[in-house]
Amino acid sequence: MTAPATTVNDHLRNLLVELFVEELPPKSLSKLSEAFGTGLLAGLRAQGLAGDGSALNVFATPRRLAARISHVRAVAADRAQSIKLMPAAVGIDAAGQPTAALSKRLQGMGLDVAAVKQVRHEGEGKAEALFIDTTQRGATLTDGLQQALTDTLAKLPVAKVMTYQLHGGDG
Repeated sequence: MTAPATTVNDHLRNLLVELFVEELPPKSLSKLSEAFGTGLLAGLRAQGLAGDGSALNVFATPRRLAARISHVRAVAADRAQSIKLMPAAVGIDAAGQPTAALSKRLQGMGLDVAAVKQVRHEGEGKAEALFIDTTQRGATLTDGLQQALTDTLAKLPVAKVMTYQLHGGDG
């Protein structure tokens, strides 16, 4: 007997992220925890790991910030995307053959000329361009969470950032 097919939405879980820190000012805890949680949730949503149904709960103590996010996927769904390569006049020669510029661009992307979608107009008065349709693999929770954490920590509203200078010129 074969296992039933599963979809990306079948594996929704709760995610708890705790950040252990040095002493935080008690008056800033509410603002920091809210910024930490909303930043994580926005980062996960942008990558397709959390949806509109995801709920956020934030927690804070002077030595810890935490966020609990519901309905998080282990792997985001794959996404179709259309990538503009270059103007058709640059990518296709007068004989209708791919130019060296197009071949080099595709080679850099790990693709071949057969993958190029035919030319289409970009808009009123604009030149024709070459596009390629690809499928972008969905982000894993491990990679997506790391990206969301990096982005969120860089944007935390910390009033005074402490720096440390190492002795001996090592940093």
